[in-house]
Amino acid sequence: MSVGMFSVLPVPKQHWDERFCCWVIPFFPVVGGLIGVIWYVAAIFATQLPPLLYSVFILLIPFFLSGFLHLDGFIDTADAFFSRRSLEEKRRILKDPHVGAFAVIALICFLLIQFCVIQTIIAEKKIGFSFIFIPIISRCVTGIALLNKKPMAETGYMVLFKTNTKPVHTFFIAVIFIATLIFAFLFGGGTMLMTLGAVMISAWLTMVYLDRQFQGLSGDLCGCTISVSELSGLFYIAVS
Repeated sequence: MSVGMFSVLPVPKQHWDERFCCWVIPFFPVVGGLIGVIWYVAAIFATQLPPLLYSVFILLIPFFLSGFLHLDGFIDTADAFFSRRSLEEKRRILKDPHVGAFAVIALICFLLIQFCVIQTIIAEKKIGFSFIFIPIISRCVTGIALLNKKPMAETGYMVLFKTNTKPVHTFFIAVIFIATLIFAFLFGGGTMLMTLGAVMISAWLTMVYLDRQFQGLSGDLCGCTISVSELSGLFYIAVS
């Protein structure tokens, strides 16, 4: 259910049972791990592509695997945030399916920065296991926030997934989070931990700030958080 909701990855058995909706968010980081593994493997085996095409390929993989779901959240959030309107108006813009000028400008800037960052990573031969761990950590932080913060609306998927959740579901994500940090240290030492620290701090600060700006969380705000935090991790790799 979680894979089908948050990615385009095919699943052997497609089945939706609302009794297990409370586990969709806890397994969110697992989906990130699947995306991260594919991202890393594709980056390793596509090195024969011309440099620019290779950079674009690496840039698009995580967006494509998530069905552009989180990038869509970034676009909607940018449109609402940069409108600088009242809380009610920002919430209305956030739900509006139309794309405004602020969204277009923010998307261009975001993709330009990420393209340059990935170009730098490729040029300095820094592609590594961080590509696996970054999507996991970004979704761990987002998942914990989703389970413990107030949703913006009283209906929708977020409310459905929070129904019947208990501390054990947050603990489940925390275990994945700690295990990821341990494996990251074993594979990459302190440098990789610093990269994941950049993802974690960026995700948490973005989530807290957006929660205050919109007085609650939504799927779009979480998508924006994931997009920004993963870019922060890549940026740290590029400059470190």
